[in-house]
Amino acid sequence: MSKATPHRSTQRYARRQHKCQLKGATLIEALVSLLVMSFGLLGLAGLQASGLTFQKAAWSMHRVTDITSDIGERIRANPKAMDADYQYTSSYATGKAATLTKLNCRTTGACTAAQTAADDLADLLLKAQTLLPQGSMQITGTVAGGFVVTSMYMDKDFLTTAGTLDQTATCTATTTGIDVRNCCPAAAAAPAGVRCRNFTIVP
Repeated sequence: MSKATPHRSTQRYARRQHKCQLKGATLIEALVSLLVMSFGLLGLAGLQASGLTFQKAAWSMHRVTDITSDIGERIRANPKAMDADYQYTSSYATGKAATLTKLNCRTTGACTAAQTAADDLADLLLKAQTLLPQGSMQITGTVAGGFVVTSMYMDKDFLTTAGTLDQTATCTATTTGIDVRNCCPAAAAAPAGVRCRNFTIVP
């Protein structure tokens, strides 16, 4: 009966060790693949969250544009109105809860220019309250210099790095550039979390 030589035993041991190494390597590769895939899924989740934020911001801007265009057309259709007829400067909190009285005199054709402007302002405020989250608005200016329409709304995603609601900058005489479009009028007394969008209408 032949006995296994030391050389053959060494070969068998080497083959077993090689097989164990292959199994171990396969397990490590699988774990690394799972780790890489997990990072990829986390990245996709972050992109989806950012995409939803941008989508909400775009939706709000679309509504702001709609409101501004509406009042612009109404002002141009009422050229006899005085500058004071198209003024609404209440604070954000007041405008958010206010209900302006409509005369509805257009149906009889007996509206004066001032009454038409009053109805236009009532419609504008109602539209801001309806279309924007906790919406409000202001309108100031003159026919000669242009009317500034400020749409205001609450944005729960408008946060600081600490995770608290951020405060929009207040418009001042020195505010310039893109900041003019995004600052809040001092009279609005806008609380933290409120965004303001300013657009100028020149009749």
